[in-house]
Amino acid sequence: MNKPAITALITVQEVHTIVNSSLTDAHVKDFGGRPLFQLMIDKLLTVKAINKIVITTDSDKVKNIYGSNGKVSIIGLPNADTLSDQYSNERILEEMPTSDRFTAHALGKTDGEHFMQTQCINPLLSVQTIEDAIDRYYTYVLNDEYQQFDSLMSLSRVEKRLYGNADYPVTTLRNDPHFVIFEDTVFNIFNRAAFNRNNKRKFGKNPMFFEVPEIENLTVESHVGYKLAKLAYDNRNLLL
Repeated sequence: MNKPAITALITVQEVHTIVNSSLTDAHVKDFGGRPLFQLMIDKLLTVKAINKIVITTDSDKVKNIYGSNGKVSIIGLPNADTLSDQYSNERILEEMPTSDRFTAHALGKTDGEHFMQTQCINPLLSVQTIEDAIDRYYTYVLNDEYQQFDSLMSLSRVEKRLYGNADYPVTTLRNDPHFVIFEDTVFNIFNRAAFNRNNKRKFGKNPMFFEVPEIENLTVESHVGYKLAKLAYDNRNLLL
């Protein structure tokens, strides 16, 4: 099977941050002696299937660290004042850094056909998980035998048990999970043709799902999340 090279897309925001975030400097916070964004980008650099990393950023720290790396291409954040679409009343720089409009901006600045977009706020995401997800993209999305899949997206599993109230006021705890939620989490793997065909959306009409291990879903987007992720990272050898 043909296994084309993957271009990784990642956004690092330092000056322009997401307005509704409770941890506005998440991308550049210290993590194990390095800024958080460096932890993820250095992992991407070790993945053999990834031949190029496109970093969308306003951070001089990123430019100083990766500006001379031949495998890295650095582009600026989109200019919110020159963009016009159905969401023109929203400022793109206040969106999630993995939004489809950020993706379209990056695709317009680079070539290539196959992409993995991820974020820099999941410090526990492992190289092995990234490689396994890319292998699944090759096996199911690019394999003619499975033509129903047009992209791959990561999911996390959330299982909850509820108190049943059928015999109210007596309540009992159900033994089995009452419901399971799967939510989009860490990355998407897709191709340019499907992105354009799906009205410039990474999430295809028939995505292949990839469940990310629970510990690797820890996200640094709040003060509590930052503390938990640091605690888990510092003790990661105990979690294996």
